Amino acid sequence: MARLTVIADDLTGALDTGVQFANRCVSVRVAAVHGTAAVHEELFQADVAVIDAEVRHRSQQQAYKICLELVQQAQRCGTDSVYIKTDSGLRGNIGAMFQAALDASGAAVAYYAPALPQMNRLTRGGIQYIDGVPIDKSVFGQDPFEPVHSPYVKDLFRNCRAAIISCGPRALPPPPQHGQQIVICDVEKDTDFRCIAMELQRTNGLKILGGCAGFAAVLPPFLGLEGGSISLPCINAPLLVLCGSLNPITKRQLEYGAAHGGVRISLQSEQLAAGYFESRAGQDFLTQIEQRMQGGCDMLIDTDGTDTAEDADTAEQLRGQIAEQLGLLMALLLERPAADNYLPMIIGGDTLMGFMQQLPEAEISPLGEAAPGAVLFTAPMATHVSRIIVSKSGGFGDEDLLSRIRQNLQKGTEDDEAVSTCHAAAGI
Repeated sequence: MARLTVIADDLTGALDTGVQFANRCVSVRVAAVHGTAAVHEELFQADVAVIDAEVRHRSQQQAYKICLELVQQAQRCGTDSVYIKTDSGLRGNIGAMFQAALDASGAAVAYYAPALPQMNRLTRGGIQYIDGVPIDKSVFGQDPFEPVHSPYVKDLFRNCRAAIISCGPRALPPPPQHGQQIVICDVEKDTDFRCIAMELQRTNGLKILGGCAGFAAVLPPFLGLEGGSISLPCINAPLLVLCGSLNPITKRQLEYGAAHGGVRISLQSEQLAAGYFESRAGQDFLTQIEQRMQGGCDMLIDTDGTDTAEDADTAEQLRGQIAEQLGLLMALLLERPAADNYLPMIIGGDTLMGFMQQLPEAEISPLGEAAPGAVLFTAPMATHVSRIIVSKSGGFGDEDLLSRIRQNLQKGTEDDEAVSTCHAAAGI
């Protein structure tokens, strides 16, 4: 049974945390919740069971209920520890997820370390910083759907019954004698995570944990989850990028890719409307993309800011519609022969979920990181052949990330037989 269950609020988050354990060569299975707060119990046969609860855009009450039931299921299936994977940009129903984990598990305390030092996202004095700037003054404060209004991590837990304590990585408080407690841990470097994990291992406190991929990356040895080293598949192919994120970080990556030989296609509003790709115009558009793919350049497809709305209700409806259309677009492109020579890449959790909904199964398997934050995984296609895909969240990576992904995968870390196998699995 699973030694660890990870519950994430979106699919890219589930993958970028699950891959931290796949990197240690332990068995990891990732599944998404589709309309019900439960997953197949076979998922828990892996060392690490990762569940995308899809609660980032839900109400607090819905997020609480879904996470409560998932933690209860994990406990019934013998899970030793639960990790609540949250966004390093502090978006989503973080307080509701932690309160649910405490209530479902019966644990007295949960430990939250939301920093990601590798990407200069730090927690200092209980404040979250992005590149040295308080998060509400960063690009996450201008998010068109979920702007972050406060830099104080404790404000995420305003509606929780548990007491909230902030502390340094070497000054963890003792567990409470009565009631529940959520401990927010300052972290400015990876060694801080290790200090936290060492102390929690000593005090048997590795029960309810949380953060982003940074904290998860140091946990395997403390949870007894270490195997051998892994090798990434060798893939020499251009990227077929589908981006549903409006994050300025991703926009800069697409601009850089286009300036270095990539073909950028920005979808218009009518191309994101339901039914478009079944129309004659939609079919012609797919053919035009396939013709441009014959050149062998990176293909960079995004929405160019068409997913803006005047109010929250319209924005939520538009978000779902666009994610569904983008997922359908990728599925249709992968049916075209020209796509056999490309490595698909999906940017943004909503877009990745839209694509997943086109697949025959809701379970995928992480293989490793093609670059920090860029996860390589296999997904089952309708043709009963698995395909290798890379994904990342919108707010991750330097501007040259796309080039680095291609360069890393072209290095050839596997033997010839493995290379042939991975190319066959990828369809390239």
